[in-house]
Amino acid sequence: MSLRERTKLAKGFIINKMYTLGYIGGRHTSPDNLPKSCPPDLEQYVKAAIQELRKERLLVIKPTNYGDQATAVMAGVGRDYANTYRRHVNLPETDFNPTKKVKVTPLTKEELRKLKITK
Repeated sequence: MSLRERTKLAKGFIINKMYTLGYIGGRHTSPDNLPKSCPPDLEQYVKAAIQELRKERLLVIKPTNYGDQATAVMAGVGRDYANTYRRHVNLPETDFNPTKKVKVTPLTKEELRKLKITK
């Protein structure tokens, strides 16, 4: 596997981690936490991947009074990176849509009666 492919997988690892843990938009974590739990074959590529993700504006690192903090930007390119990594480690692909609404079926009258809730 080439250097470019391994760096792309490292980008996918970082973005997958950020999207999965919900570090999108305002929620943030320390950039020192990004390499944690990285597969050993990608560890040496994580720092370069972080710099490339910053250049691509998929990862924003901002200074705070308690140190630099990183947050991810939700984008199609980021989803592609994350899904490439997920395919590599045999995880199912996902769309990482945090605003996706889940349809819930309403309770029946019998279930409401058991809960002692009246409509």
